Amino acid sequence: MSALLLAGCREGGHEGRRPGEGATKGAAGAPLGDFNGDGYDDFATAIRPTSASRGPLPARLAVVYGGVHGLDPRHRLVVNGPEDDYVGPLLRADLDGDGFTDLVTGRFRHGSSPRAERTGETVVLRGGPRGLAAPRPLGGGAAGFLALAVGDFDGDGAADLLASAADGRGDGRDDGEGAVRVLYGPFGTKPHSGKPHPTRTAPLPGGPSGPTDRPRRAAPATATAGDFNGDHRTDVVLTYRYGVGQADEPQRADAPKPRDTTPLDTSFDTPVAHYRGSPRGLVRDKRPEARLAHALGTEGGPREPAAGDADHDGIDDLLAPGQGTLGPGRHHGSGRLTVVHGAKSGLGRGRTDLTVDQSGPGMPGDARRGDGFGGSPAVGDVTGDGRPDLVVATPEKNNGNGRLTLLPGSRHGRGGEYAPDPAESPHREQGTGHGRGHGGEQPLDLDTPGVPGRHTPYGFDAFAPQPPLLDVDGDGHDDVIAAAPGYGHGRTGGFWVFRGTDDGLSTRRIRHFTPADLGIPFRTA
Repeated sequence: MSALLLAGCREGGHEGRRPGEGATKGAAGAPLGDFNGDGYDDFATAIRPTSASRGPLPARLAVVYGGVHGLDPRHRLVVNGPEDDYVGPLLRADLDGDGFTDLVTGRFRHGSSPRAERTGETVVLRGGPRGLAAPRPLGGGAAGFLALAVGDFDGDGAADLLASAADGRGDGRDDGEGAVRVLYGPFGTKPHSGKPHPTRTAPLPGGPSGPTDRPRRAAPATATAGDFNGDHRTDVVLTYRYGVGQADEPQRADAPKPRDTTPLDTSFDTPVAHYRGSPRGLVRDKRPEARLAHALGTEGGPREPAAGDADHDGIDDLLAPGQGTLGPGRHHGSGRLTVVHGAKSGLGRGRTDLTVDQSGPGMPGDARRGDGFGGSPAVGDVTGDGRPDLVVATPEKNNGNGRLTLLPGSRHGRGGEYAPDPAESPHREQGTGHGRGHGGEQPLDLDTPGVPGRHTPYGFDAFAPQPPLLDVDGDGHDDVIAAAPGYGHGRTGGFWVFRGTDDGLSTRRIRHFTPADLGIPFRTA
């Protein structure tokens, strides 16, 4: 089946902006949604077409610029180089300090020889008044590393990058380089080469020591950056995939393979690692790790979290999707979203966690085990009332067709954070299907009246929101961009732009376009 890879900025929180300001924030609080400085946020994505004969093709990088009427597929950038494979995430930062947002991502390149191996690298597309420039690889010790997250880890006002080895293991030497490095800014330009390069690089601290007991070094599966303690330095939460079986213990061919709950990077005794920003850079802080592992936990390993200021207190919170309680009943294991609050004393050391699932009062009904509610979480101000709203995906809903849900900030929440309306009784009529819950909860999918297209009865459309939330038409309301890579039986794919309004997400004048509208055939013969 064809696949569509999309990823966005995982850094910073939404702090309630004035009309025209970007939805995503940099380490210093500058808006990061707008690449060309025209006052409208822009959308970036990587699109992986398929070929009937060759299978998945390299992912192409595309940018659609915002404007007074929102995203216009005619006003776009598609990066040339059909054999270059863009692997994300797509990170936003002003690396060179010129006031324009740059796009940072990873790619694999093939050498000039047909049999040459692929090489991985981080590339930067510099923002400017004419939009993003051509990608340039990072130099200065960053070769062979792919960017995972961006922030200001040491608080010096310059953007830094967290990057992992493209081969997932590092160089294998015992010199401390390992699989993950921190690339500290400011990023200058190397003479003659034109490559941006960090001021310095350092290995991520916190791994084991000892010349003979070398662990299986592995890159983290995800990295989520945010200022979780309000000290103006960016912190990071890493997740690691679980292993399958024991690498060092052979199994009988007829024996059942045990599920290994050990992270692939055995330097950690938990699948989630937490690092605080400090004047020296990132420093391991284990205190919240067990709590985060529980919030993110599933039978297959932790899900990918996001960062955002969900309670509007000026400190980022961790938006942690998890599996939900397992057990009897259709609601169990249908997914949940846990907001682990940031605080000056540290992540998870302030307010009690807020947990939302599909069985709560006012929530849309029809929860089923395995729905995956809470995926791709994002924070923004969709309704324009100054209170943060939450948007989440239910990716496995209806046999993988998918759904997105808007959870508007509540007057009964803490500082605007979503909370079920306490005035409503669970015995009263619940919002179901495509209606709204009593707190304004709004589910949307391709079968919602007014939305172009229709879900296939066979499933696997994979309709879901694609963070970050962006104000692409500059009206002061964040908009939601959703994608469905399986739409059109996997032959066309598609994007849908839902405009934010005072009443939630509008189902009128929805902008719908496909990869073909961007000049990228989604499936070839």
